Amino acid sequence: MLYHIRVDGSPGGADLEQLLREHADVVATATPDGTVLSCRLPDTAALTGVVALLHDLGLVLVEAHAVPDPAED
Repeated sequence: MLYHIRVDGSPGGADLEQLLREHADVVATATPDGTVLSCRLPDTAALTGVVALLHDLGLVLVEAHAVPDPAED
């Protein structure tokens, strides 16, 4: 499943990507409204783990939602 997770601000870009890659297939993209993390995760338990990690890093979660995954077509 592919999720887009938006966090407030620009929390380190490549450094954040590298840290999250230990837990998920992720790409961070800076936007005017914060940073969007595109994460390919196997299940909702993995999503919960990523959200917990973001919380532990002190990042503010703005939104998270599942999106169609082009890799699954």
